[in-house]
Amino acid sequence: MSTTWYRVAGTDELADGRVKTVVAGHRSLALTRVGARFGALDNRCPHQGGPLGEGSIEKGMLRCPWHGYDYDPLTGEPPAGFSDRPGCFRLEVRDDGVWVEVPDEPEHVRTVSDVMVETMVEWGVTHVFGMVGHSNLGFADAMRRQEEAGRLTFVGIRHEGAAAFAASGYAKLTGRPAACFGIANNVLNFHAGNLANAR
Repeated sequence: MSTTWYRVAGTDELADGRVKTVVAGHRSLALTRVGARFGALDNRCPHQGGPLGEGSIEKGMLRCPWHGYDYDPLTGEPPAGFSDRPGCFRLEVRDDGVWVEVPDEPEHVRTVSDVMVETMVEWGVTHVFGMVGHSNLGFADAMRRQEEAGRLTFVGIRHEGAAAFAASGYAKLTGRPAACFGIANNVLNFHAGNLANAR
């Protein structure tokens, strides 16, 4: 398996006994420091998905902020008698900072969500307003790929109702269709306002 090294922090960015969230490629990690040693753990607690990078180091253990489960901050080892542990990544402290080695992402396999977003773009939708949440992550990831390709712009909104108004306003002002993206029912609703004029 191929891997890549990423610089995630300067050696002076993290104080002794602290933890912070860092990014290596597309992977979110919890970077810890105990004395002069650093640790890099998967930022997702294996129990409830809590962000370990928002936790704290208490009595020498990294505590999950969601339910208080403890892990060794350098290795991810749980207390004796427990087996669940977050992934631990190899790291090096170099002259220019802390570097972490992570596996390269596998080549993307096209999904139904990809086909749906590609179709939406072919219909002329260039802007999507909405919220990303647990029920629509696959579709959101497909939109991210189209955004990286320069074919789509996603605008994050704090409420689905506001997203609907934003899509409506965009369509009325530009004469082009826009889309509203919501969490609750994982449905993408197209605003039809001025759609006929846009074609």
